[in-house]
Amino acid sequence: MQIISLLTLVNSYKIKIGQFVNKPVILLIADRNPHVREFLKREMMAEGYQIRLVKSGQELIDDVHNPNTPPDMVILDPDLPDTTDLSLVHHIHQIVPGLPIVIHTLQTEMIHKLDAVHSVIFVEKKGSSVDHLKQAVKDLLDME
Repeated sequence: MQIISLLTLVNSYKIKIGQFVNKPVILLIADRNPHVREFLKREMMAEGYQIRLVKSGQELIDDVHNPNTPPDMVILDPDLPDTTDLSLVHHIHQIVPGLPIVIHTLQTEMIHKLDAVHSVIFVEKKGSSVDHLKQAVKDLLDME
């Protein structure tokens, strides 16, 4: 009779801890304002999300391209220093089709500039309250 160590058994079946533990949801927050980024980070971490922050369109695209830990959702203020319109949304969906995106902006006229896309919603920035944003994130994740 052969005795097999637990480590050998685990390795032979390639069991990963992530299969047994709920993977935390990763939110990628893109906003040009560092105070807004930090505020959203604090508020969303309090809801149990893991947060990554970017300040430009290029950083956003680079992060979305990361195959090791892709974000589960993007919260995007499209007024980034190196972008001019919502073409960034289409670019993101070319990289990761269907990636949920919340457009978080003061510019409500942008709602009409983007064709209806299943995984994109708009949330208007409203002062220091992020309750609408938190609910939108939860709702969009529940749809997935």
